[in-house]
Order: sequence, then structure tokens, then C-alpha cells
Amino acid sequence: MKLNRRQFLAISSLAVFARPNFSQTKPRVIIAGAGLSGLSAAYELSLRGYEVTILEARDRIGGRIFTLREPFTDGQYIETGGEILGDGYKRFLSYADKFSIKYSEIPNETQTGGSVSSLQKGIGTSVFMRGKLYPAGSDFPNPYNLSGEEAKNLPPNYLVKKLLEMAAEVRQNPAKLADYDKISLADALRQKGVSNQMVKLMNISLNYNSIETVSAGGILWESRRRANIGTKAVKIDSGNDALPKMLAEKSLQNGVKIIKNAKITQINHSVNSVKISFTDKSGKNQMVEGEKLICTLPFTALRKISFSPSLPEAKAKAVNELAYTQITKVFLQGKREEWDKLKLGSMIWTDTPCERVFNAAGKEGDLRGIVKVWTEGEGAKYPDSLSDKKRIDWAKNELKKILPKMKFDKTATKSWGNDEFAGGSYAHFTLNQLTELQPYLKTQIGAIHFAGEHTAEKAPGMEGTLESAERVVAEITKI
Repeated sequence: MKLNRRQFLAISSLAVFARPNFSQTKPRVIIAGAGLSGLSAAYELSLRGYEVTILEARDRIGGRIFTLREPFTDGQYIETGGEILGDGYKRFLSYADKFSIKYSEIPNETQTGGSVSSLQKGIGTSVFMRGKLYPAGSDFPNPYNLSGEEAKNLPPNYLVKKLLEMAAEVRQNPAKLADYDKISLADALRQKGVSNQMVKLMNISLNYNSIETVSAGGILWESRRRANIGTKAVKIDSGNDALPKMLAEKSLQNGVKIIKNAKITQINHSVNSVKISFTDKSGKNQMVEGEKLICTLPFTALRKISFSPSLPEAKAKAVNELAYTQITKVFLQGKREEWDKLKLGSMIWTDTPCERVFNAAGKEGDLRGIVKVWTEGEGAKYPDSLSDKKRIDWAKNELKKILPKMKFDKTATKSWGNDEFAGGSYAHFTLNQLTELQPYLKTQIGAIHFAGEHTAEKAPGMEGTLESAERVVAEITKI
């Protein structure tokens, strides 16, 4: 049948309307990493109808949230990674409420290591220094013969006081933050009149690798994030892995694909497309394509992956140089009678290689409990050099010097520095890195968006991962 001009135009117009409008098609999104930020981003995008695929190098989800229940007994478990929440973790707790995940406030005396009345009489946490144990509430110890204010404050408490002084300076003169970024925390403290002996003691359980290398400005910047934690400590009753498990379950229901044991080897990218090469569980090479990539991997893991084209110089510098705190933990389960008898509360701060010893599971009156030896930074170097078995034996022997009567029969350990997919627990800044690297941590490169705790600016830890996921979802959905 021959069509006249009017009929041809009418049919042509119908064809135009029937053709997909690619400018309005939602991009396929690939997410590198099934940690909290990756799972949150996947869930939120799936609610909005996006096609999402997660590539996870481990054989489990959760990333640095890793709740360990075996080999422990009596229903006790431990958190090898992210642990206590704060009531300021609004995103995390909002998800918990949404998914009916129960959580509870940790009693104040459990946090501080003794009852309020005992704390008013002396030190607020148990201490082991120079071979002597001082339970919470003891008279203030000064075995290092410190003078002045230093003799009246435990090292971690005195550090907080000095950081508050520096923070007040920065509030009055924000440009001062850049000046502090040029010097180490140790030098900043010495400028404040802190003795070398106290500086050495402050380096124990610092939460960074070394007081001599961490940026004073970086710590002050991090302190602003930590100010948003809240005023009360909170825990998930069934273990922190409850949230990543629920996010994964809901995402799978919404059509998200999660590929485990997928080790990314190369990322090919352009302004509007990505091709991700990875090896599967059997070692076979695979590839997945999309229009967007959300990269949640710690930079310690990302720096092992090839990019084509290469990342811009400033971004590559951030990826290759950002520091990560080394943390190693040993968990020992046994009868807790001696711990309770000595009224040690939640923690012992020590000047020994153990650094800090925590009551990781169980409460006063329970038959059994789990004690956690927590080392970090320079203090983690030696235990990190040992096999898991030798590290556990090392912790037992060191702990005998503090608590000689405690016996343990169930044990576990976790070195985050030795974890090939983490390379450390969380990011921090060494000298000049706040100024030189921080502005580029979250910077989008073409089709690649970056998330993870290291890219968060308002909140730390697990809440920071969710903050970063919220940001990248907004970046993608506003297109």
C-alpha cells in the first residue's frame, strides 16, 4: 500500500514516541564492595528502580563490620571491626528502626568502668602501669613521676584536654587548622608544654599509627566528625552484622545482584561508562559493564587495581598515600570471676604491649566472659608479625602479667592490617594530608563515584559510611 505524506508523518510520529528515550533511561550501576556503604547505596538505588550489581572480593558481606560468634559459647559474640555506636548515628539507627533491628543503650557504668560513686573517688577507668593494677576508683597513680597537671591526669584524658585547647584555637581562627596540619600531634603537644614522657604515654591506644607522624590538624578535623557521635553509647543487641545482612536481603528482593569472591583487577572508564574486570572464585576472568561505578573500597585495596585511563594526578595521590590505622585484636573467653572480683569495669588502660584490655562480652555476675586485647599503630607491629596461633599465645602471656588468675579456653584474633581487602581499620591523615588529600577523597571521576568512611566529612565510622552512601545516591539520582 502506498502511503500519502499525511499517513507517513502520522506513522512516523508514533514510531518516535514508541522509541526508548535513552536520555531518561536510568544508568546501570556497579558497586565495588559489599560493606555498609555499598549495601546502603545498592538498597537505596534499588528502591528507585536502578539495575545494580555489587562485586565483593570476600566470601561474605559486611566489610569491616564483622561479627564473630564462633568459637565462643554461652551465646556470647564479639565485633572484630566496627563496634559501639552513638545515639548521634541517626542514619544507622534509622535503618535499625526501619528493619526492626533491636538496639539498646550501654549503661554508663559499663562504659566508664565503675559506678558513679566510685568514679568520684578516683580514676575513672582501670589502669595497669609499671607492673601494678589500679582498679577504677583507685587513688590517682603517678608511677612515672610526672609533675604538675600531668601528674593528675591519665595520658588519654590529658590528651583530650590538650586537643580541646587546640580546637578552641581553631574555632577562633579557622586558618589555624592548616598550620596544625603541617606538624605532628607530638610536636603540637610539645609546643603546649607536654613532656616527652607524657607524649610517649599518650601514644598508647592513640587510635592512629603514631603520635610522631599523625597530623595534628587531621586529628582536629576528625574531632569535629566525632563530635557528631552523640552523648550515649548504643549497641545492636544481636550484633552489628544485623544491618548489612538486612540491607543485603532487601536489596536482593529488589533485584540487586551480589557477586562474592569477585576480585577486581582493572577498571576501564569514560565519562559515561565503566567496564570492570575481575576474577571469580575459580580464578576465571570475568567482566561486567555499566554506566556508573560506586567505589567503596578502602584506598589500601584500591591502589592494587589498575585504572584505564589512569586517575588524575590529585586523585591518584590521595588513593596511593592516604594512611590507615593498623588495629589488631585478640579475643579470649573464659571464667570472668577475677575480672568482677577486682571491679575492673569495661576496660584496663595499660603501659604494656597489650595497650588496652576490654570486657568484650558478658556482664558482672555471668560465669563466663570474653576479654579483648586491643593493639594499634606501632603497638600492632609485633603481633601483626605473628601467625594467628602465636599472636593468641602472645596475648595470653602478656595478659598473665596483668590478670594472672584468668584462664581462657576459646580464642580468636583479627588483624585488620594483615587483611588483604582492608589494609587497616580506618583512614587518617599524616603530615600535610588534610590539606593535600582530603579535598580529593570524594571527588567524582567521570562515571566513578567514591564512597566509604574515608570520604565522609560530617560523621565518623559506620555512620560515616552511610553518610557517604547517601551522597553518592544523590549524585547519581539527580542526573
